[in-house]
Amino acid sequence: MARVQPFFLGSKRFLTFAFFLLFGILVKFSTLSLLAENTFSSQGAADVTIPSFGPDGKISWELEADEVVPVESSQYFVKQPNLKMITKDDALTRASSDVGIFDLSKGSARGDTSLNVLSDVFQASGNQWSWQEISEKGSHQLTFASDAYVYFKSEIEPVIAKPAVEKTSPAKKKNKLEKTVANADVMEFFAIKKGGYRFILDGNVSINGDSLEIKCMKMEILVEQDQNKSEMSYGRISEVRASGNVRMKQLGRICRADNLILDTKNGKGLLTGNARVEDAEWGFVSGEKVELDRETGKARVLGDERARPRLELPNLGKIKLPGFKK
Repeated sequence: MARVQPFFLGSKRFLTFAFFLLFGILVKFSTLSLLAENTFSSQGAADVTIPSFGPDGKISWELEADEVVPVESSQYFVKQPNLKMITKDDALTRASSDVGIFDLSKGSARGDTSLNVLSDVFQASGNQWSWQEISEKGSHQLTFASDAYVYFKSEIEPVIAKPAVEKTSPAKKKNKLEKTVANADVMEFFAIKKGGYRFILDGNVSINGDSLEIKCMKMEILVEQDQNKSEMSYGRISEVRASGNVRMKQLGRICRADNLILDTKNGKGLLTGNARVEDAEWGFVSGEKVELDRETGKARVLGDERARPRLELPNLGKIKLPGFKK
């Protein structure tokens, strides 16, 4: 139950009004608590709103539904569920579906129909969904077992973009609509303690932005949601980890490797395992590891005992060297 802090009023009229207001709030919360404790009639209840409070007295989630029918124990069949999830950093995410089975005591739910999710920084959808308020990975974990899709309201900035391109068109980059869309067979995401979300995509993963495309078998995406930072960084994709036949295409270059790590905040990237960078203008380099740097636009190749770095330049035509006769 929500905690009410004591206060003092100088007017008897205001004190009476406050008493009835508080009484009404207590009656409402008591009624909702009874609903959550299996006091539904066998026919169920219509137009239901059920809140759940965390240890700090704040609302952790709130379920609105057209109809709620008891199934067994604390489980309910819910029609038109609209689940409002609130994280510790007060980020709000809403999820809605046609039907679902909710376990109110465990803070969990599942459904076979499509679930649509909306937040300030992303939109997601998928089928065969499940929700868990508290998991080992984080809070408000949502999992889609098929047809998973997520749309981020920010873009993954190219890590090896040519400096000349970035410097000559800052106004165009600032004004354009940035977005990133990802698809996968299976997807799960959850809120993390430090703020933001971590997404895990598995099976035929593809992610596309305005200037970048990545395809792989598995990917993890970290999204910032620190409200104390600037508007530019709020909801930004800060890290991408891809594995399994990785192919990244951007700005006239194609990168291939077994694994890829992108640190978009610092403009760094690392390709490992059969790494190869192909450039339409400069040729290609390959090695066991390739480091990418956005500031310089360079790719640094590292080899190992088994494979030495390799550099191949395109045909530059005849090169005239001093001291050599025809």
